[in-house]
Amino acid sequence: MKTFITPNDVEIIGQSDSESIQNAVDYAAREGIGRVVIPQLNARTGKCIWDIEKAIILCSGIEIVLDNCLLRQADGIFDNVFRSYLITEDAQKISNQLHGIRIIGKGNAVIDGGIHNGITENGYHREGGKHMSVNNMILLLNVRDFVIEGISFEHQRFWAINLIFSEYGRLSNLHFYCEAENPNLDGIDLRNGCHDIIIENITGQSGDDLIALSAIGAGVFDSDTQKGFHFDVPELSPDIHDVTIRNIIGTSVDCAIIAMRATDGRKLYNVTIDNVHDVDNGATEAGKCYPEYPKASIDMDIRRVRRGNHPYAMIRIGQHGFYRNRANVLGEVYGITATNLYSRGGVAIMINVSLKDSYFGNIHADNGVDYIVTTKSGRVKQKYGADIENVVFENIFYNNVDNDYATAFDFDFNEDNYTLNNVIINRAFLGNCKNTFNMRQKGSVIFRDIYGKNVKEQCGEVHGL
Repeated sequence: MKTFITPNDVEIIGQSDSESIQNAVDYAAREGIGRVVIPQLNARTGKCIWDIEKAIILCSGIEIVLDNCLLRQADGIFDNVFRSYLITEDAQKISNQLHGIRIIGKGNAVIDGGIHNGITENGYHREGGKHMSVNNMILLLNVRDFVIEGISFEHQRFWAINLIFSEYGRLSNLHFYCEAENPNLDGIDLRNGCHDIIIENITGQSGDDLIALSAIGAGVFDSDTQKGFHFDVPELSPDIHDVTIRNIIGTSVDCAIIAMRATDGRKLYNVTIDNVHDVDNGATEAGKCYPEYPKASIDMDIRRVRRGNHPYAMIRIGQHGFYRNRANVLGEVYGITATNLYSRGGVAIMINVSLKDSYFGNIHADNGVDYIVTTKSGRVKQKYGADIENVVFENIFYNNVDNDYATAFDFDFNEDNYTLNNVIINRAFLGNCKNTFNMRQKGSVIFRDIYGKNVKEQCGEVHGL
């Protein structure tokens, strides 16, 4: 009895690479085998590459093994590599929830975005084209019990991994690499309804947020059917919660390494983050963030476009934007615990809008860090400020040697006023930081055991208060 199927099996080979792999998936599911192995060599073409021009539709109880192989999104196509559904309302029903999906890489398993197809969130799909979600490499909706591990994602066209209403899963031993080739090149995105998920052992560099948790609105427009489709499972809560993120050694070209956002009444809570190392190379060359690409850029290798690498934040919580009716309010983002953070540039911890009942500890910041904590935004023109309540920052080590622009703790706003309540900063060693804190918001901050060259003249005697 066969224990796995490959797309190279004689009875499986189709007219294209996508068809061969889909045939293998369908056969494995139909015959109860449940395992498809994609090898390095493509027998149909005789090459060591699999060109994906149509998404592989997954099913419950399937394991896809990428065995030292290279999968590449084909030039000029508008589809994912792997997807858990067809674009129908049936995909939104809890009764049709998929389960037991595994996508496992062995050896040097790579999924590559190839040459970009021109679809971005900057307008192409609004003019009648496809929605940018077709550029996700892996897109799972309404899935329970899943694993994605051991894969390198390179030059993604949009977010590499997009999870929506997906639960009880693990993403581990994943590597990402791209530059600022195009807008919004995230690595991993957890969207509405994701919970009880582990993200671990992640390396590399993304163009935008490396890891993003976004409890915000989402939908697509399909130009073939001329119908809208909302990424929603009405029977499930849209909140994001109980997520563990650990052992992250990576960076972003110019956004956040880990970003968390919630809007319009959705909640984001119980997120544990541990052992995050920014590997920012320190390059800060000024330049236009996103070059203007022609609408039809299929023949243009936009991977040649490069710019400096300088993430604006290691951890970002909240942002004034991405909502239909309102931003979040105090009590909708809470229970964030982040420890063992090693930041090299920009901001270690950025908080916008609101945060409650959270803890940050063992924070290490290099000389290139401008703020250890700030309520300013990474986008200069955006509204900023935050209501913060019952939050502790402690055991802070700031290796500030000569960064004259730095302010260790910055609680500022530019429009609406905000309030700080029970905010504690405990045991901070600030080196030569010239500006210990800036506080324009209402409320108060409790400082305990703050040490540094300029602490006493700015704060008075703050030790042990």
